[in-house]
Amino acid sequence: MIPGGDFHPLLFALTAAWVLACGIGVVAFRSIVRSAVSMVLCFVGVAGIYALLYAPLLAIIQLLIYVGAISVVIIYAIMLTPAQSGDMRLFFNRQSLFALPLAIATALLLIFVLVTSAIPGVTSKAHGVSLKTLSDLLFNQYVFPFELVSFVLLAAVIGAIVLARREESP
Repeated sequence: MIPGGDFHPLLFALTAAWVLACGIGVVAFRSIVRSAVSMVLCFVGVAGIYALLYAPLLAIIQLLIYVGAISVVIIYAIMLTPAQSGDMRLFFNRQSLFALPLAIATALLLIFVLVTSAIPGVTSKAHGVSLKTLSDLLFNQYVFPFELVSFVLLAAVIGAIVLARREESP
C-alpha cells in the first residue's frame, strides 16, 4: 500500500512496459533522431510512474527537467551535428561481444543480492516535503550546485555549436 492512496498494479505494469519499450528503442533505432524521440517518450513514462507512485512533485520535476530541458538540449545538439544517420559501425565494435554477457551477469548478480538480502519492509509513511521546503533548500543551501549544473548545460550547448560550425580542413 502506497501512502496517500491505493496502488494500481495494472497501470504500473503498463507504464513500466512503456518505459522498457522506449528504453529499448533508444538503443535499437538506427536513426539517432528516432533514438532521441524514444528517449523523450521514456522520460514521459518515468514521469507517469512517479505520478502512479503518488509523487506528483517528482513527476513535475521529471517533465520540466528531463522532458523539457535535457531532451531539448540533446535534440538541439543532434540537429547541429552533421552526421544524423547513426551508422551502426560507429557504435558496435569488438567490445560489444563482452558487453552483453557482462550486462547479463551484472543483472543476475543484482537480482541475487536483492532476493537474498534482508531488506526491511516499509514501516512508516513517507514524509511529505513541501515545495517551499525544497525551493528554500535549492535556492539557499544548494544554490552553488544548482548554478554549476546550468553552466554545464550551457557549456554543452556552446560545444555543440562550436562542433557544428567547425570548418573542415582541406
